[in-house]
Formats: sequence, structure tokens, C-alpha cells
Amino acid sequence: MIESLKSIPIGTVKIIGAIFFLIVMFWAVTRPRAYIFRGAPDQSAWRDLRIWAVIVLLVQIYLYMKF
Repeated sequence: MIESLKSIPIGTVKIIGAIFFLIVMFWAVTRPRAYIFRGAPDQSAWRDLRIWAVIVLLVQIYLYMKF
């Protein structure tokens, strides 16, 4: 089992990881506005967790693909 996993090219593993991050990003962006701002004192753009999720996940994808 371990030997078969070692035979997968690193580029393929990076692409699979990036696809996973993109799926999580899509899930975060599709959350309803009411769900995102539940409990927030106001609906300022900087409080929008969807924006933060996209920013953080794009950084993660970049780092994952670079290193």
C-alpha cells in the first residue's frame, strides 16, 4: 500500500490538494449571507467570512503549489 502511494508523482498530489482547497473555497462562498453574518454586530465587508476564506485558501493553494 505505502509503495503504491510513493509511486504517485508529486505534481499529481499537488493538483489533488489544490482541487481540495478549491472545493472548500466553493463551499465557503456558497454559504448564505444570513449564515455568514449571524451574531455579527454589523454587516461590514471586512466581517464577511467568505472573503477571508477565499484570501486564506488562495494563499494556501499558492504555498502548496510552490513548495
